Amino acid sequence: MRMLNRRAHILFEEETFNLLDTLAAEQGSSVGELVRTAVRRIYVETREKELSDREKAFEALRKLQLLTRQKGRVDYKELIEYGRKY
Repeated sequence: MRMLNRRAHILFEEETFNLLDTLAAEQGSSVGELVRTAVRRIYVETREKELSDREKAFEALRKLQLLTRQKGRVDYKELIEYGRKY
C-alpha cells in the first residue's frame, strides 16, 4: 500500500456523501479510498496515457522525419495523413 502523506479536505453534498458511504460499505472500503481510486483513474491514469500517446506520436514523427531525409524531400501529404491519426 502506498504511504499517504498529503491531506485534502473535501466537502460533498449530503446525497453524494451518502452514496459514497453506501458504495464504500458494499465494497468493504472507505469513502477516502473510493475518492483516491476515482482520482487515480480519472486524472492520473488519463494523464499518463496522454503523455504516453504523445511520446509515441513524437517517436513516430521522428522516424518519419528520418525517412523523409533519406528520400531527400518532405512528403507533406504523408505527414498530414499520419498526424490525423492522433
